[in-house]
Amino acid sequence: AELAGTVKTYTDEMIERWNSEIDTYLVYAGLFSAIVTAFNVQSYLVLQQQPDPILAAIQQISLQLSSLAIHPPYINSTQPAFGSSDAARAGPAPGPPPDATTVAINTLWFSSLVLSLSSASVGIMVKQWINEFKSGLPSDKTAPASGGSRKGETLESARLRQYRLNNLEKWRVHLVVLAIPVLLQLALAFFLAGLLVLVWSLHPTVAAVTTSFVSLLAIFTLGSMLLPAFKQSCAYLSPQ
Repeated sequence: AELAGTVKTYTDEMIERWNSEIDTYLVYAGLFSAIVTAFNVQSYLVLQQQPDPILAAIQQISLQLSSLAIHPPYINSTQPAFGSSDAARAGPAPGPPPDATTVAINTLWFSSLVLSLSSASVGIMVKQWINEFKSGLPSDKTAPASGGSRKGETLESARLRQYRLNNLEKWRVHLVVLAIPVLLQLALAFFLAGLLVLVWSLHPTVAAVTTSFVSLLAIFTLGSMLLPAFKQSCAYLSPQ
């Protein structure tokens, strides 16, 4: 009975910790995805080679001027009026292709969005695995009042718990749980990288200030991950 209680306490604490962490990750992923989507809605439009109506009008005027024929007292043009030519009916010519900066920004931001949504998807699947792990196992609220029946049920449930716990370890479920915050960190890194590319293409002062804050965040994040490897007393402990 003592061994069964130890197994139950260990699994319950592990499952509760996973549930709590995944709930936090899902909330963060939802908020972060909404923010990235707002940026992507504006940035992807630049990728499209939108026709330039002003350029089309200038081209039409140029064609008409080059086809002028002077027959005093008349001046005629062999080029049809604007809007009636084949080129005009076909629509204005597409604009220039997006530059490398635009492509880089959209690549980073869309990758960030995909990683954030992937973390949420993985988190939902792990939540389902956890629910399946707990199904059929008695909890403290459902424990019977009879001492003898409790002992027999505890032995049975302990065997089932141990079997499912062995399967969790066999299939490296804990690594899947650890992958969720890693995906979120990568999503944040890609988003901030795209943001830096954007601000550096707009204004150097804004870019310098933004880069300084991003650099401080990167130094703190890397430091909190590496310090525990060199200082055993360091309290900056995380599963990553």
